[in-house]
Amino acid sequence: MKPVRSVKRAVSLLFLVTESEQPLGLTEISRRLDLDKATVLRLLATLETEKLVQQDPLTKRYRGGPALARLSNSQSADLRQIAAPFLRTLQRSVNESVCLVCPRDLERVCVEALPSPSQELTVVPTIGTTTPIYAGASGKVLLAYLPAQEVNRIVEMTGLRPVTPVGITDRHSLIKHLDEVRTRGFDYSIGDVTPGASALAAPVFAANDEIVAAVVVRGPEIRMAVEHMKQIAPLVKQTAQDISEALGHSQLRAAAIA
Repeated sequence: MKPVRSVKRAVSLLFLVTESEQPLGLTEISRRLDLDKATVLRLLATLETEKLVQQDPLTKRYRGGPALARLSNSQSADLRQIAAPFLRTLQRSVNESVCLVCPRDLERVCVEALPSPSQELTVVPTIGTTTPIYAGASGKVLLAYLPAQEVNRIVEMTGLRPVTPVGITDRHSLIKHLDEVRTRGFDYSIGDVTPGASALAAPVFAANDEIVAAVVVRGPEIRMAVEHMKQIAPLVKQTAQDISEALGHSQLRAAAIA
């Protein structure tokens, strides 16, 4: 069966935009696809209508849109299914809320959230909630294992605008912090995203060594002070490692990366 040319062009355009390390302008997209600008503009308008791409109102350049998450729902569902028993075990062990957070371009998204089984005062994000990827413990864990050029792109695109007054706001401090995260294999934060809330996170890797998620324990600062988070960090790291191994990741490679 002969392929539909317009669909093939739209798919090629979508791959080009979403796989680019930098947002692309109309001229660049036209040149790379060897299509005239009018055709590219029509394709972009269609994809933008479906929120598969989005244009920066200031630079006029295009990058992936929020609806891309819908295309990866099956992958997220598989990850959630694989992670579920490990997250429930961790939840019972620490008696705090446990989350699974995945990277999504400039943001991170909560794909699973299990509230504390017995605590009345809890910190539980809604599934689907997005936060700037550089904010909080889970965001720093995700950033720590991304390629350097991707981290630089995120810094340039976001300016590290803080979510709360305690967030890291300059590139030098962020890079130093990410080095520390890789050294210890986890991160913790207090008040980075929600005042009075603490978070402890560790990385989850796919079989190809790519960072795909962070396991996160969240709770109020009154119960999750720094010393307590350091005490339970081995449990969180082990849970993340168990999920990684269930995804086909090698423990030896994980040790080398950390």
